[in-house]
Amino acid sequence: MHPAAANPIHRLLDEVYAEVQDLDDGEVATYIPELAKADPSICGLAVATLDGDVYTAGDLVPFTIQSVSKPFIYALALADSGPEAVLAKVGAEPTGDPFNTISLDDLTSRAHNPMVNAGAIVTTTMVAGATREEQFERLLSGLSAFAGRPLTVDESVFESESATGHRNRAIAYLMRSAGLLDEDVEQQIANYFRQCSVVVTARDLAVMTATLANAGVNPLTGVEVIPRDVVASVLTVMATCGMYDYSGEWLYRVGLPAKSGVSGAVGAVLPGQLGLAAHSPRLDPQGNSVRGVAACERISERLGLHLLLPGERVRSSLRRTYRADTVRSRRLRSQAQRGVLDAHGAEIVAYELGGDEGFAAVEPLVRIVLEDDKARWVVIDMRRVTRIDRAALALLDGLISQLTIDGGVVGIVEPRSQGARVAVRELAPRCPRFSDADGALEWAETQLLHEHGLDDALPEELVPLAEQDLLRGLPEEIVTAIETRIVTKVFHAGTVVFEEGDESDGLYFVGAGQVAADVRLGGRGGRRRLSTIASGSSFGELALVDGRPRSTRIVAIEPTICFVLSPEAFSELWDASPEACASLAMAIARSLSERLRYSTADVASLEQV
Repeated sequence: MHPAAANPIHRLLDEVYAEVQDLDDGEVATYIPELAKADPSICGLAVATLDGDVYTAGDLVPFTIQSVSKPFIYALALADSGPEAVLAKVGAEPTGDPFNTISLDDLTSRAHNPMVNAGAIVTTTMVAGATREEQFERLLSGLSAFAGRPLTVDESVFESESATGHRNRAIAYLMRSAGLLDEDVEQQIANYFRQCSVVVTARDLAVMTATLANAGVNPLTGVEVIPRDVVASVLTVMATCGMYDYSGEWLYRVGLPAKSGVSGAVGAVLPGQLGLAAHSPRLDPQGNSVRGVAACERISERLGLHLLLPGERVRSSLRRTYRADTVRSRRLRSQAQRGVLDAHGAEIVAYELGGDEGFAAVEPLVRIVLEDDKARWVVIDMRRVTRIDRAALALLDGLISQLTIDGGVVGIVEPRSQGARVAVRELAPRCPRFSDADGALEWAETQLLHEHGLDDALPEELVPLAEQDLLRGLPEEIVTAIETRIVTKVFHAGTVVFEEGDESDGLYFVGAGQVAADVRLGGRGGRRRLSTIASGSSFGELALVDGRPRSTRIVAIEPTICFVLSPEAFSELWDASPEACASLAMAIARSLSERLRYSTADVASLEQV
């Protein structure tokens, strides 16, 4: 195994660390006495992916989070109090004033935004909790959930901030005079000071920003820290207001929503991909880390991380398309039914989707489906859809409505993903829904056959041997030679006819009822249905021909009568009537060939997009 240093991301961070660690511009913050004690030479970098991998370089020393806590507490406030309640007190507009300006928005009498101190002090009071103590527990546990580990408060920094934070107190009392804070101003501002004094490392901060990048789910723990819909609001104000008076140029140069703090930390987010963090105490005149900004610029440039950089065109989410004249359900049909499906199966078309569904992914599908003038039954297979947004839902809803108006019928195969499945159930609620594509295909086939007068009802009487699909058309004397050697077996519903691995006991013709063939799923447990075999059809041909153990399990779905030609009877037939045996073998070969052709078409359809 290669050492960690061989990883290209590790190498990149090491290179950037080497380039920025000697930058000596800027000064350590001194207005909070404890922060003035920071070692100005420190520089640490970290990148966290959505798979839970964290790459680091440099000095991963503990530091207090300070203003970098603001977006995370804003997220908790939005989750706990709701966006409208928060927006009523804290706006989202950038301001050209310093972050600690004692002012309100002249037009709205709100704090300008949650990334300046005025707004941050207010959002701190809007997290859940019946008391200030409970609110702080929520603040600390929330930050810990973002980091994926328990965090603590540096009491010495808290005491230092509390003793010298007179400007923040002035801001808080202004917020109180505007009705944005309650009477206990000192307790509220104390929670804010303690929030800023929470201790993290660059690695922690990378995980915290990766949690935002991962739609609110911590990539290390898998815990949803905040709801998905909160993330967009947080990233918006980070992008426009997070880097103080440098926010515009930061977005121009780096292109990532970010937040900086006076302890020298910078946390940045590339939505859907990664979290980035840097820590170095030397600050520029705007209050941002000199080395942190330089490092993030280099990393963004070399990896092409700019959020607004045009990327590769989003491909359609359509994985494959197939029609029922080439790809069938696993239900074995009669010869007449197969003929109808061969002739008219193109009227049934299935579209298999996969991945995250958004506007750009679904719009091509809508065009493709509406341009298909052959399709009357449309199956939309969404088993592999992991997420679906509102734009995609609106497009699909419009597509289903239009198809219905045009006389089409739509069936939905529901997603396996719980979130996507819930969203899809709001879509055209009258559409038939299925757990797998096979069930949907069988449904559409049955409707088509019904239109052609071939209902799928089981015969009320026994299907004699001469009318079995496998033997249909053979001379009467050959059928008679086979018929004299069969035995009749009766199976109750639920009876296992034979198991996988059983020795062959013959070729079965279903005279009445129906059975299902299934196999065990290796490693995952459970079983998968391969086919449904109704009266007039046969099974067990392979084992009769090659003498090997059974490859599937057969279970009677309902009371079933089978005619069985045993291996011994087959050998006897060979001796007594080679012509009859040869005709039976040729019929078996034709049946297997036909099934193989359909299987080949099914596999070939996997390549279609």
